Amino acid sequence: MLFDYHLHSQFSADSEMTMDDLCQASIDLGLDEIAITDHHDLDYQDDTIEFLIDKEKYLKEIEKFQQKYKGQLKIKKGIEMGLQSHIFEETEQYLADDFDFVIGSFHTAENADLYNGDFFEGYSQWEAYINYLKTVLKVVQNYDSYSVIGHLDIIRRYGDFESQPDLMENKEAADLIREILEIIIKNDRGLEVNTSGYRIDGKNPLPSFEILKLYYHLGGEILTIGSDSHNTEDITQKFNYTISRLKEIGFKKLTTFSNLKPEFHNL
Repeated sequence: MLFDYHLHSQFSADSEMTMDDLCQASIDLGLDEIAITDHHDLDYQDDTIEFLIDKEKYLKEIEKFQQKYKGQLKIKKGIEMGLQSHIFEETEQYLADDFDFVIGSFHTAENADLYNGDFFEGYSQWEAYINYLKTVLKVVQNYDSYSVIGHLDIIRRYGDFESQPDLMENKEAADLIREILEIIIKNDRGLEVNTSGYRIDGKNPLPSFEILKLYYHLGGEILTIGSDSHNTEDITQKFNYTISRLKEIGFKKLTTFSNLKPEFHNL
């Protein structure tokens, strides 16, 4: 069974790919199942772009293509939800019980945007990385209405630095990652393997293979794979290579979701 669990349609402010094109490309690539996971970021910290979705319109559009491609492609109702500690109540109200799958993501930290660089002001590289991880830890300690944490080490993608080291190279960062993973596992939540990470260094998805090794050795089992595609060309990017590496680490299953419940599939 082949699936891509991180895909963005025109409902995301940074994507122009239509749902129809997304679904047709997925069928052409031989996918059995997808989750459409458009961006919804309440109180996003960059006023130049708005990542907010009209949920009723969005879900109706997904349902339309569920019917159109019934028997050819399973299409799950997903969302990529921007998590911040001061909006838990609003996040919970938005999600309710309407989705199959929720990616919990961090595009902001300390009320500052990662993409535009605001978050990095006043920090050295490792100070920024560590404070980002502290933000993630604070959220997972207090909130668990998500299916998986998306691209855990996404902080590596941003910041004006000469290199993007693996976060596991720093002891304080590695200790924070361990604590985050232990909480995720304890709460029966999972991790996403996001293959857009190869665009950073050509070697790793997000999170890195070193983080994924730690997740495996801590007993982590819930693991999805997604391309984070905003265009049809990136769907299933480097999936075969990534799956082979996951097998080498020891993972035996990947996960899909229905009504927020995990379903396991042999690799």
